[in-house]
Amino acid sequence: MSEKILFKEEISYSIKKVANEKKVVSWADIINDLSDLIKENYDGKSIKVYRGDWKRKIKLVVKSMGYKLERFDADIFVTLDTTQNGESLSTKSTGSNYKLTVSENKRVIDLYNSIPMTAQWVLSTGKVVDQEMKRLAEESCYEHPVHSMIFETDDPIWKRYFTVAELNEIRSFELKGLPDIPKEVEEYMNKYNREWKSGKELYEFADKQRHDPITQFNFKWVRESIMRASELFFYEDTLILNDYSESDLLHEVWPFVYRVFKDREIRAALGEKSSVAVALGRNGDRSLEAVDRRSRKAMGARVDILFRICNTELGSCEVGNNRVTVVDDKYLDDGLIKLPKTLRDMLVVLVQKNPDKVNTLSTIGFLMMGKMM
Repeated sequence: MSEKILFKEEISYSIKKVANEKKVVSWADIINDLSDLIKENYDGKSIKVYRGDWKRKIKLVVKSMGYKLERFDADIFVTLDTTQNGESLSTKSTGSNYKLTVSENKRVIDLYNSIPMTAQWVLSTGKVVDQEMKRLAEESCYEHPVHSMIFETDDPIWKRYFTVAELNEIRSFELKGLPDIPKEVEEYMNKYNREWKSGKELYEFADKQRHDPITQFNFKWVRESIMRASELFFYEDTLILNDYSESDLLHEVWPFVYRVFKDREIRAALGEKSSVAVALGRNGDRSLEAVDRRSRKAMGARVDILFRICNTELGSCEVGNNRVTVVDDKYLDDGLIKLPKTLRDMLVVLVQKNPDKVNTLSTIGFLMMGKMM
């Protein structure tokens, strides 16, 4: 099994960019081209260790692409400062507690100021949602979904700005409900709703059911999902996930999530896929050089499952292991920042393609932590 290399796509892009016609890459050229990415992702660890990590990644990607690395010089690397504006660079980590720069915060405030008063959301109490979101953005030092114009009513911080009644009004406004389960599917699922002596007994019962794989796909999906789930209880009555990796959880506990769409055009791309919609959002200001050097192309967020029809992205999924709780960084970062921002960027693209349907479009996100969704 090939090793998963962080920033593999970015490194591959740079290799193709700086290599000559004989597929030979100069070490100095590749380091120079990747310098911004290397600096941006420095997290305060030992510079020696960080430099070693990048050298290993670059060499592995060069080799995997069939290119040749020449003039390697261990002393050639990006100059990393341990401080920036008097603060540790770890505050610019891509993980939790990313501290916004003055220019980033100003850009967000300018966006809120650009919203016409006639387009702002006024609650029945007279409070303006946009103004309260702007107030939180102004008072924040660290990145929060509000800086991406995302409002999550279950985020406790909003209790400082809205009453319970106001939050309920926001939560229920033009709420898009989930469709009901088809009656025939619900009746079919009830066939399995009984007391079973063991996982094996349930498996054998499901195995005897027969359905047309095309005209009765929903029944087939239920049957196969139950069979896979019952296999987890062949040897133990309790499902213990302590040793399960995120990949194990995705493919052994939650496969029914990405298999449910197999009868239609929606495809589920698995395994740390990069979202094109997010990449478009991150590169909105990128253009040809004029006064300043062209900024490096930013890659899209990597998600565990990417749902799409052809090239149109519709939703995504993040998976965490059983030890993750609602107060852990994994949940806070993936569930409350990464996933909503990814869905927001997807929705922006959908609206651009379908401006006449702006009030009916939705993107869907799944967050699975251990046995909880």
